[in-house]
Amino acid sequence: MDVEEFRESLLRVIRKNIEESGNGVILTIRVENDSTENYIVIEGDEVVFKTRDFNDANRCNSALIGYLSRALKVPSSKIDIIHGCRGGVIKKVLIKDIRPEELENKLLRIARLI
Repeated sequence: MDVEEFRESLLRVIRKNIEESGNGVILTIRVENDSTENYIVIEGDEVVFKTRDFNDANRCNSALIGYLSRALKVPSSKIDIIHGCRGGVIKKVLIKDIRPEELENKLLRIARLI
């Protein structure tokens, strides 16, 4: 697989996990505590946020919002967890004032390739 094919396969996974809404873009993301730091990876057909703050739902949500805010360069006030906010490993995150294509490109740049 060449670089362009690999990029397209990552974009397919990202596109599968985002949907446009009237308020912005909704990102479906799995949260796992496999890490000593916070980062995003693509695993199978999922976008995965690896964090060290998994056991405390409030800290986990804060870590996810803070990471997305810094990595995507979007104010944290424009990011809301709309599903899975009381725990759970699958979360739906609303990111306001961003186009799907813009989110796709930003996620493609920040996702770690492990």
